[in-house]
Amino acid sequence: MSENKKYTIVIKKQRVEVSEAVYRAYHKEREAERYQNKLIRQNELSLERFHEDGVNIDYLIVRVQPDIVDRLVHQEQLEALWIALQSLPEDERSLIDEIFFNERSESQVAKSIGINQSTVNRRLSKVLSKLKNLMEI
Repeated sequence: MSENKKYTIVIKKQRVEVSEAVYRAYHKEREAERYQNKLIRQNELSLERFHEDGVNIDYLIVRVQPDIVDRLVHQEQLEALWIALQSLPEDERSLIDEIFFNERSESQVAKSIGINQSTVNRRLSKVLSKLKNLMEI
């Protein structure tokens, strides 16, 4: 029965008879295009769509903004810390490295360099104060 069936498509406002293979390929492409357009409409972000959906865009901006600001502040603080650490003398930077980056206790550091733990504590306090001043906190 499919041999007697005629397949047509519209080209320039005229119906043109085509083979079944051409007909199916044509409609397959049209359906794929419709599907893509549907996906685009579903995922499209626009002020008009937010308004139509009743979304308060001002609320969304305010809700997201602190997160971005916090990240930027954190990044700036890390950069300031890096610069401040680079300006320290080797012995002070080494003390910071051992305690904060190598996660050694003050008593472990004191034992390794042959001084009292209280001396390490005082030196660390001085270095941290110096870092704060360098970072202008």
